[in-house]
Amino acid sequence: MEIFDDYIDQNSFKYLSDTISSDTFPWFYNNSKSSKDVDHVYNYQFIHRFYYDAVITSAYYKILLPIVEKMEAKALVRIKANLNPPSNKLVEYNKHTDQKFKCKAAIYYVNSNDGYTIIGNQKIESKANRIVFFDADQPHSGTNSTDCKNRMVINFNYF
Repeated sequence: MEIFDDYIDQNSFKYLSDTISSDTFPWFYNNSKSSKDVDHVYNYQFIHRFYYDAVITSAYYKILLPIVEKMEAKALVRIKANLNPPSNKLVEYNKHTDQKFKCKAAIYYVNSNDGYTIIGNQKIESKANRIVFFDADQPHSGTNSTDCKNRMVINFNYF
């Protein structure tokens, strides 16, 4: 696992953050975060698929180019943004894996908040413009947040 702060330049970060935080960016309701969290009251999120099934699926894909180019991916599998609404209580969701096959994963943090990601036994705090790289078959989990309007991350699966 590797963690990098200030992953992309400030102008690219501001453009990405402002774009997906705007009132015109299309977020879509997803009624579950993970199949293991089925009975949990906070088991929902809003998502935006940038890349799926070998196809760019979003007109907003270009805002990710500074990240995609810097990570030097040979091939993309999936890129999906997650927006988790806040609650009064910080909720840690069940661990899951992103893919059933070997590939790489990265979680890019769009905003700073009191949410976090657990990978193995390590807790990675949500810090704007931070990225963490790990193997996609490694169990991990995330949280919501309590100190902001939402927790936004972008999940990359790639080779």
